[in-house]
Amino acid sequence: MKRTIYVVGAAIRNERGDILCALRAPDMSLPNVWEFPGGKVEEGERPEDALVREIREELGCTISVGELLADVFHEYEHAIVHLRTCQLPPL
Repeated sequence: MKRTIYVVGAAIRNERGDILCALRAPDMSLPNVWEFPGGKVEEGERPEDALVREIREELGCTISVGELLADVFHEYEHAIVHLRTCQLPPL
């Protein structure tokens, strides 16, 4: 049975409407794919708390989590990824 990995992402826009995303490195899993900032939800952590923590760790910002934009599952050879993406208020 495949394990499920819980992941959160943040759709962040600036005042001009530009959206922040990053290109995964060539040596990472799913190389050269664009993604929103975020990361894995730790054991016992709420997705909203994980998103706040991940953005603080990755970008050094404190955020408030907004509306849920997407709640999807992606099945890969090694695992199932449950991805929740939230919109954040403009920075």
